Amino acid sequence: MNTSQDQVYRSWAKFLNPETLRSNLITASIFLAAFELLQSSIIERICEFFTYEFNEKGGVESKQYKDEVLSLDKKNKRQASLLWLKNMSAINDDDMKLVKNIVDHRNELAHELPKFLANADAEININLLGSIYELLTKIDRWWIKEVHIPTNPDFDGQEIADTDMQSLTMIFILWN
Repeated sequence: MNTSQDQVYRSWAKFLNPETLRSNLITASIFLAAFELLQSSIIERICEFFTYEFNEKGGVESKQYKDEVLSLDKKNKRQASLLWLKNMSAINDDDMKLVKNIVDHRNELAHELPKFLANADAEININLLGSIYELLTKIDRWWIKEVHIPTNPDFDGQEIADTDMQSLTMIFILWN
C-alpha cells in the first residue's frame, strides 16, 4: 500500500471509529467553549469595566472605553483589548502571540471541523486548550488582584496568594 492509500485508509478508520469520533467531537466542543470564555475575558470584561450607561439594548460603550481601549486598534476589538491588557501589564508579548495561535486554531477547528474528524493527519491541539486555561487564569487573576481586591474594603490589609484567587470562569473550566 502506498502512502496515499495508507493515509486514506487511516482517515476512514479514524472517522468510522465511534470512540475516536466521539472523543474528537467532545474535544472540539470543549475547545470552542473554552475559547469563547477566553474571548469574553479579553473583550467583554474590559467593555463592562468602562460601561457606565445602559439603554434598552444593554450597555453603551463609553467615550473613555473608545478612547482608552478601542483606539489601540480601530479594526479589531480583540486586538485592541489585548493591547490594553498588555499596557496594564496583565499579559505580555508572548501571551499575545499565543492568543493569535489559539484564534487561528479555533478558526480552523470551527470552519473545518470535518477535517479534524476524518483526516488522519489533522489533530486538535490540546496543548492550546491548556494554554487557554492558563491565559484565562492569568487575566482573571489580574482583574482580581488589580481591580476587585483593591476596591473591596473586605480585603483591606489582607495579602492573598495568587493560588487562592479563582474566578467563576476558572472554576467552571476546571470543573468540566
